[in-house]
Formats: sequence, structure tokens, C-alpha cells
Amino acid sequence: MIDPKINLRSKSAISAQINNNAGIALADSAVQTRAYELFELRGKIDGRAEQDWYQAENDLRTRSQQA
Repeated sequence: MIDPKINLRSKSAISAQINNNAGIALADSAVQTRAYELFELRGKIDGRAEQDWYQAENDLRTRSQQA
């Protein structure tokens, strides 16, 4: 909970941090979804989770730069 004694500028900073953390969670969710898609494309063969995660991050980064 935000302390009511904190000045407005501090409340804005806290709000920005909360929104930033939500953005990170959404980004992780998108990476997780893409990594699972890559896993499925490979025939659901285990052992490449880390490579799939990095590939998913790269794919999403490339898409966002093209947009």
C-alpha cells in the first residue's frame, strides 16, 4: 500500500515502477508462449529449453523492431 504521506512525485514514481513490472511480466509471458511454440515445432523433444527461450526473445525483439 502507498503511504498517504508520500508526496505526489513519489507516488508517480511508484506507479511507474508498478507499470514497468507489469510490462516485464507481460514480456515474459510472450517469451514463454513463443518458446513453447518453438518446442512444439521441434516435435516436443526435451533438452533445448534455454535455446528456445533465447530464440523466443530474439524473435519477439525482431518483431517489435519491425513494427
